[in-house]
Amino acid sequence: MYFSQQSLQDSRLFSYKWEDSNQDSQSLQFVLKNNVIQEMPSTGAAYRPQLAQRAIKSGLLTYAKTVDPRIAKIDIKQQGAQINISVTASKSGLAQEITEKLSHLQKQIQQDYLESNFYLTFKNHYGQDTIKHDHGRYAQLSIEGAKVIAQTIKQSIENPSDFRGFVNFTLSWIQSIPYNTLEDRVSSNGAGFASPRELIISNRGDCDSKSTLMASIIKAYAPNAEVRMIFLPRHALLGIKMKPGKEDKTIKIGKREFVLLEPTGPALYELGKIAPSSNNAIRNRQYTTEVM
Repeated sequence: MYFSQQSLQDSRLFSYKWEDSNQDSQSLQFVLKNNVIQEMPSTGAAYRPQLAQRAIKSGLLTYAKTVDPRIAKIDIKQQGAQINISVTASKSGLAQEITEKLSHLQKQIQQDYLESNFYLTFKNHYGQDTIKHDHGRYAQLSIEGAKVIAQTIKQSIENPSDFRGFVNFTLSWIQSIPYNTLEDRVSSNGAGFASPRELIISNRGDCDSKSTLMASIIKAYAPNAEVRMIFLPRHALLGIKMKPGKEDKTIKIGKREFVLLEPTGPALYELGKIAPSSNNAIRNRQYTTEVM
């Protein structure tokens, strides 16, 4: 792929050239205003349990200061990624009441911390719990930039109202962007992920990053489209709720059928075609899904 970007007075010009699955030359060029780029969320750091617990401890200590030390003693200690709370009180039942209040507050502070840093809790198909980037929120908050890209792509294809044609052109472009290997989600807590903003600027991304950008552009083109990210053990792809073609690979989520697509590359799969490894993982039900 050929890629260049040029700074203009109040915007940035992005230019691409690549070959699609038919080995036909394709090109794409769009301009993003600087304020649009700045409003797209940048990539947050990988989740660090000790930093999160530090924020939680600070919030708990703030509450503890509001409790009269003459009626209750509250001891809050952080040990690595764990917080230990001890409450002693002079009045019967008060220690339990304060402990329950602190437990509820701890959960609320943690949730607020996750949301403010674009994280969410994640359970993979093995049932393992971890924290990952909120890919759906990144896609949603990148929509203004995605609208510009979607409009340019519509002007680049023969029939702007052809959803499948739009998706296939966009797929071949994103698949041709250089690939970064995905770190293990459970052990890395999101290290290596690039938000749509960072992916566009750096012209590089892993499967989670490319799928997030692809989802954002699809939603910009068709706001009512139902899109799901499909998480495999070390991979990610997308599903779109639509009428499948005869040869399309699909997945059922609940009672609804989603056509699968592989934004990752470098293999150039059209809509409804996926890698054999992805097909095997899905057939063996080694996946979880997220609304985009």
